[in-house]
Amino acid sequence: YNAANRQWQKHPLPESQPRVVKILQHASDIYVLTRSNLYLIEDGSSDARALDLPLPDKHDGKVSLFRTTWIIHSGELLGLTGKLIVDLTGLILILLTLTGFYYTFAPSLAKRTGQQLKSRLKKFNRFSIRWHNRLGVYWMAILLITTITGMFLRPPLLIPIANGRISPLGGNHRTNFWHDKLRDMVIDSAGKRIIISTSEGFWHWELNDINAKARSFSVQPPVSVMGINVFEPIHDSLFLIGSFSGLYKWNIPENTVIDAVTGLPATPRENSSPFGSLAVAGVLMEKNEPTALFDYDAGWIPLKKGLHPAPMPGELKETPLSLWNFSLEIHTGRILSLILGDFYILYVPLMGICLLMILITGFWMWMKQQKRKKPKKGDKYNENYHSG
Repeated sequence: YNAANRQWQKHPLPESQPRVVKILQHASDIYVLTRSNLYLIEDGSSDARALDLPLPDKHDGKVSLFRTTWIIHSGELLGLTGKLIVDLTGLILILLTLTGFYYTFAPSLAKRTGQQLKSRLKKFNRFSIRWHNRLGVYWMAILLITTITGMFLRPPLLIPIANGRISPLGGNHRTNFWHDKLRDMVIDSAGKRIIISTSEGFWHWELNDINAKARSFSVQPPVSVMGINVFEPIHDSLFLIGSFSGLYKWNIPENTVIDAVTGLPATPRENSSPFGSLAVAGVLMEKNEPTALFDYDAGWIPLKKGLHPAPMPGELKETPLSLWNFSLEIHTGRILSLILGDFYILYVPLMGICLLMILITGFWMWMKQQKRKKPKKGDKYNENYHSG
């Protein structure tokens, strides 16, 4: 930010479409963390230098099953081509829905109309069902893949794949091991190291030897598969960690993780919901201590007596929900939480099952229809057979 000109100036990074997640100042240097790389802007320089983060000391060559499912569902596995295919799949699904409704209700509609309109409806119905079948059959495999992967990206079907690991698929293998895995970072001055939260746990590098192999921690706080939202230093090698799995105090020298709300030791939660009792979206820190937290559902929760939230600025109050976020609320079923409460999480798997049944039964009906159209062996040599 240029205070003299009162305007923001873009600082270029040597990365295509960088997604910056953290900016830290240590001494006179600035560290910039994106989802894929770590950059250093040294004192007196305006250029960002990429730091080569070596591979972890324990690298099994596998990738997250959740992440793989996500890039298949979104089309990212095939790059821009895959994303366009997914967009086209959405349009095809809309057309299949509309033509399916028309095919179902057109006969009853035709009975109530005149002869001329009835003829037109029949012609359009034949055209509609022809393209309904063509689109559905030719696009069946992609429709099934998109439906099944989408069902496993939301609880409860997300739970069994959240911690799974598989060998990388062809388009998921990259030269940069850390591609789209970096989430947050702190500099532990007491331990003289950089600690980075990734989609595959916490790793640390020596502050003065960033080229050394990344090392993991024997004890780590739980972090939701949805990602880390809080990573704040409290004092020497003691950190506050927050995500949709809860809020924890992580003492690295003592190898302990304590629930910051209950004061009890954190217990491992395997194959459980990515949402804990507190879905922590952020915290308000004062003198290295949390004074309030922000829950995804409940909003502001004070951690000190007499603390009240500041009034929301008028501009924010009047800002409507973006169309993208509104669409996402519908797509994930979260909008139904206003009616169904916590049971809204069943929306995605139930709708997925319904869509699978419609796709499979529709394909089965098309197969039966094709068999009826084919003449039986010997029929064309029968004297009663007519080619039409």
